[in-house]
Amino acid sequence: MKANKAYEIITDRILEALSKGVIPWRKMWQLPAGTRPQNAISHKAYRGINPFMLELAGYADPRWLTYRQAKAKGGYIRAGEQAMPVTFAKPMTTDTDKKDAEGKTITKTFFFLRYYNVFNVEQTEGIEWEPMFTGEVEAFDPITEAEAIVRGMPNPPEMNYGGGGDQAYYVPATDAIYLPPVEAFGKNADEYYSVAFHELGHSTGHSSRLNRHDMETGIAPFGSETYSREELVAEFTSAFLCNESGIQNQDVFKNSAAYIQNWSRRLKKDKKLVVQAASLGQKSADYILGGE
Repeated sequence: MKANKAYEIITDRILEALSKGVIPWRKMWQLPAGTRPQNAISHKAYRGINPFMLELAGYADPRWLTYRQAKAKGGYIRAGEQAMPVTFAKPMTTDTDKKDAEGKTITKTFFFLRYYNVFNVEQTEGIEWEPMFTGEVEAFDPITEAEAIVRGMPNPPEMNYGGGGDQAYYVPATDAIYLPPVEAFGKNADEYYSVAFHELGHSTGHSSRLNRHDMETGIAPFGSETYSREELVAEFTSAFLCNESGIQNQDVFKNSAAYIQNWSRRLKKDKKLVVQAASLGQKSADYILGGE
């Protein structure tokens, strides 16, 4: 399937959700902390934009599989059930017009976005699935976990608490984050950490970390394509880390008509934006959690 088709399918579904007042990257997973939608057979968690897309379907069970996987398990997908798309990047190579020192043609690798359809296990028949959750939840403090994520980030930026007044922001030139004092959020510590995660997401773009762009030369102008992409990367980073820490307070994310309208306009203009931002947000969250 053509890459443009895959981007278009995903973006159109996101736009549909936005038109209903649902912000996919601000919709919290209603699952135990650290649990994301996953393949029912391999148990491998879906990454990038995929968990957000699958959450839009509204199933309580996070397990998904293809039509063929259901058939291989001796079952089938019920007639009339709607599939959900899952994207993946397939590497492709092409020759360039350049030669190396030995005179061999230099090849260039790029990634071609593809997608395939999956169904939730609740859409299957003829397969006895083991319960995913027993209902017994181990004692877990989301705020403690969130603080551990902030404190445990490798190669962290300078953290300034209360130094920015009532504003939260990241300064690339000095590689410093400024956060309001936690008291400014009242009893809603969940919101405090969602904001902190957002700013940490920005900081991963620094040249000493993931080097997404030359941030040290200054912040991209407000409203520009670069600014919009970076903001969305930070939004996805925060969403991934909120899930990891167990923050599920729906009051953290308040839907704004202006906010939704802005992103709808951006996504209509650039069909690749949301998929690429989710991928970068995943890498950003992985870095903050101690991955590469």
